[in-house]
Amino acid sequence: MSLAMLYKERKFWPLFWTMFLGAANDNVFKNALIILITYKNVSLFGLGAESLVAFAGGAFILPYVLFSATSGQISDHYDKAQVIKVTKFTELAFMLCGAIGFVTESYGLLMFTLFLMGAQSSFFSPVKFSSLRTILKDEELTTGTALIGGGTFIAILIGTIIGGLAAAAPDATDTAAFAILIFAVLGVITARFQNKINDINNDVKIDYTFVKPTFQLLINSVKEKNSFRAMMGVSWFWFLGSFVLSVMPAIIKNVFYGSEMVASIFMATFTVGMGLGSWICSKLSGKRIEVGMVPVAAVGMSLAVFDLYYVSTQWPMSVTGALMPPAEFFAQPLALRAIIDLLLITIFGGNFYISQLTFMQHSAPLEKLARTIAANNIWNAIFMVVAAVSIILLKSAGATALDNLLILGGLNLIYAGICYYFFHEEMWRFVVQLFTTFLYDIQIEGEENIPKEGRLVIAANHTSFVDWGVVMSLSPRPIRWVIDHRYYNIPGLKQFFMQGHLIPIATRREDPRVLDEAYTKLNSTLNEERCVGFFPEGWITRDGEPRKYQPGIKKVVEQTNAQVVPIVIKGLWGSFYSFSGKGVFKGIRWNFLKRRKIRVVILPSIPPENFCYKDLEEKMVVEYKKPL
Repeated sequence: MSLAMLYKERKFWPLFWTMFLGAANDNVFKNALIILITYKNVSLFGLGAESLVAFAGGAFILPYVLFSATSGQISDHYDKAQVIKVTKFTELAFMLCGAIGFVTESYGLLMFTLFLMGAQSSFFSPVKFSSLRTILKDEELTTGTALIGGGTFIAILIGTIIGGLAAAAPDATDTAAFAILIFAVLGVITARFQNKINDINNDVKIDYTFVKPTFQLLINSVKEKNSFRAMMGVSWFWFLGSFVLSVMPAIIKNVFYGSEMVASIFMATFTVGMGLGSWICSKLSGKRIEVGMVPVAAVGMSLAVFDLYYVSTQWPMSVTGALMPPAEFFAQPLALRAIIDLLLITIFGGNFYISQLTFMQHSAPLEKLARTIAANNIWNAIFMVVAAVSIILLKSAGATALDNLLILGGLNLIYAGICYYFFHEEMWRFVVQLFTTFLYDIQIEGEENIPKEGRLVIAANHTSFVDWGVVMSLSPRPIRWVIDHRYYNIPGLKQFFMQGHLIPIATRREDPRVLDEAYTKLNSTLNEERCVGFFPEGWITRDGEPRKYQPGIKKVVEQTNAQVVPIVIKGLWGSFYSFSGKGVFKGIRWNFLKRRKIRVVILPSIPPENFCYKDLEEKMVVEYKKPL
């Protein structure tokens, strides 16, 4: 993640800091209001303090359901920079109402202002994320999303802390009023630096009836399969987050016997973990839109939840039931493990959330991206309501907070299986990428020569058993590899190869049926404008020298009109996975933990009309024999 984007990139930093200040301000306002209601024992609308706090949460989230559809239409219709500025001036007006409410201690006005803040946020959210596709390149999208996503959680933490401090001050109401106005004014200032985002679409009609466009938007969101899958993943994350944040206070108090300060430390850990997870997601994704980590992250979350449940069951009972301050709590043998579990849940959660949020932005049609984000916001709100209702129903059925934790881990494990079903090809590519990046120090030349779309055949030299993994680790697109049928049918590996959509091939002398099926699969794959990988030599070299190229690639290019990108891998001969020395997988090399340096040269793509497999062989052999 390039932190320089936060202050150097004029196209990005005004959007980030405007978002950051707005998210912080929301939580300054909410937390100050909730603490004042709780400690002043405020009653309103016939509701006591505890019920009023729950009502406040609903008042803030309800506008996301009511107004998101219309806000998405507005963001797709008008210049997004202008929408950003209008929403920030609106926030300032609402905060003036809020400041009056704090100073006069008018909790009815404050509740109404909270609803207005939710409405303002529901109009800002679609424009916030939909702007990224316009102002950032594809290879910057994951980084930008991670910065916005991670920054949001950090802003929530800072806003929550400042709101708590303001509510605890001697002149609490005046301090809270001052804080929200300062954040609102700073947000207006940063918004004024936002460059124009010229993606105006006058064809989008704005429906101010709110209810009709909401239902229509939800129906339309289901039709966009890729973005809808990601939408459900992001919404599932909010279900999990709401669930965890609801059950953790009870576990901290009634199981761990932690004080309010211990609970605050756990909540801060939740936010820090999300920020850290967003950063890790950006680093692991690189320049790709990477959803391969989603099933892995989902399993990681469940394992951490199960371990937190186990730690909770092993926590010693308190004789007195007295709540422990932080120093006493962290003196307990399992305390550090408990907080690490929560940290891992949120780190994996950051990977899970950011990768799918980025994928959703990338897969949605650009002309209705803001409406896609708006639909996502509505689904998020629905899932959070379902989480709250689920907790109430489980509690009425006699389930404890620990029971809820175990149920949550199990449900998430089931969802991990669903994620694997949808993203198994991307997941195995991601795992291979991690493996090859760990093993090798890869130097890449000509990375820009791989087209990002269209029919594409990757042609690579074959020096070792990990050549395909090296190429997959650097390709911006998933690759479906052609593999010798004898390797494909190795017992225990065939299922793995099927999950990766590898295509077995044989010579016509060996098995004409396998060969014909391979050509059929290759043609259909390339006609879908996917990318396939070939080793034109056919077999791995036994002596380090390139073998004669086979003509099969010629037939595929002729039938599909695909362009060819030659990739030359140098430095793998002599590795544990090559046939050098004692042979592949034979002999122990004592420096096997030392990352081997290899060089990958990506030559310019060859148009189908200019392709000749003999010329391809000559180009790749000449490049391979150049000094490393």
